[in-house]
Parts: sequence; C-alpha cells; structure tokens
Amino acid sequence: MTTLSPRRTFSGTALKTIACITMLVDHIGASCIEAGILTPGLDAGVLSQATLSAYPLYRLDMVLRFTGRLAFPLFCFLLVEGFVHTHNVKGYLGRLVLFGLVSEVPFDLAFFRTPFFPGAQNVYWTLALGVLAMAGLKHFEKENGLPGWQGILCAGGCAALALAANTDYNAIGVIIICALYLTRTNRKRQCLAGAALFLFELTAPLAFVLVWFYNGQRGACSPLQKKAFYWFYPVHLLVLAGITNLLL
Repeated sequence: MTTLSPRRTFSGTALKTIACITMLVDHIGASCIEAGILTPGLDAGVLSQATLSAYPLYRLDMVLRFTGRLAFPLFCFLLVEGFVHTHNVKGYLGRLVLFGLVSEVPFDLAFFRTPFFPGAQNVYWTLALGVLAMAGLKHFEKENGLPGWQGILCAGGCAALALAANTDYNAIGVIIICALYLTRTNRKRQCLAGAALFLFELTAPLAFVLVWFYNGQRGACSPLQKKAFYWFYPVHLLVLAGITNLLL
C-alpha cells in the first residue's frame, strides 16, 4: 500500500460509521418517502409525474438519496480492506451470507412492502459475491501481481450471478469491488478508479474523498461494535419497514 500521509485521519471504524449513517439517510428516503408515500400516491393518481418535482416530499427525498449515495462506495472499499486483512476468508464470506439471509425479509418489507419479493435481493449478497470474486482473483493471481484469466473469469461469473439475481447494485457492484481490489496497492489510483466507476450516481464519487483520508488503521472497535455493524443493516430495515407498512 502507498505510504499514508499524516493528514489522513479516518480510521476504518470511522468510515464504517459514516457509511451506516448515510445508508440510514438513504433508506429513509427510499422506504418511508418513496415506497410509503410517493409510489402509492402515483399509483392511486393522487400525485402525477408532471408535478412530482414540485412536491416538497419529493425534494426532501432527493436530498436524502443524494446524501445516501456515499454509503455503498464506502462499504465496497471497506469490504476490500476486510478481505485483504482477514485471516479467515471462509468465515468472512459466511457472515455475509448469513446476514444476507437474515436481511432479505426486512429488505423486501422496507422497499417493496411484502415479505417476499423475488425480483430483488439485498446488498449483502452483492458483497458476498464481491468477496468470492476477490478470492478468485487472488487465487489465480500471476507472479507479477496481475490477475490471471481464470480469476477474471471467476469474477465475471460472480458479476453475472449478481445481475441474474438482481442483487442491490447487481453486476456493477461486483465489478467496482474487483476494481478497488486490483488497485489496492495505490490509493490514488484506487480513488480515481472508484470515483470514475461511480459516475453514474451524481454524489457517489465524493465518497472517495473520505477514502483518500483513510489512515490505514482499523480504529477502536470492540467485539460488540463489530456485531452491531453487521446487525445494523437488517435491524434498521426492519424499523423502516414497520414505519412504511404500519404508519404510512
């Protein structure tokens, strides 16, 4: 890894906390406002596409969603860091799969107002496929550090599976994770690659300003905090699902 400047002051725990907060902000818009108010209003004819942009809640939703676009890039970066530093890839992957299973019903309830929506899968599955893709790239890495064709094929298969299952961010999510992994030894190149690949979302590239100031340290994180970070995703979705389905 490139020598880190003393100016870089964000630890991994700090970045993870920022990612969780911005994700919550994003999901308040996507679940409570969009799934709970705007979409039902459009379906019922109470709201129209022509006047939607002038609706105050729509404007608030845009602010929340643009803020929340910082979350996934940060999670992708932290996933790469976790993969590089873990001593147990199988355990790491197993936790992601477990929480993918735990999160699926809350995810469907929060965004689709039904406990089972086969048309979309939660982001834990994207992250799990990203770990599988990185494992393939690492296993088939050439002596000069470049990825072998078998590793590229493995990563492509993971991206294709994400696309077929329509996981959150699907194939592009896996591709971005792989790009951040392949550029991990050069922080400048990694940030530029990540920002470029996230240009399809207006504010997402700004996440790599925070990544640039990452200090390479995990930061203070107790075992309880580590568990809380994993549980934050399904629990906050369950709370938002309750608000969206029962109160709105």
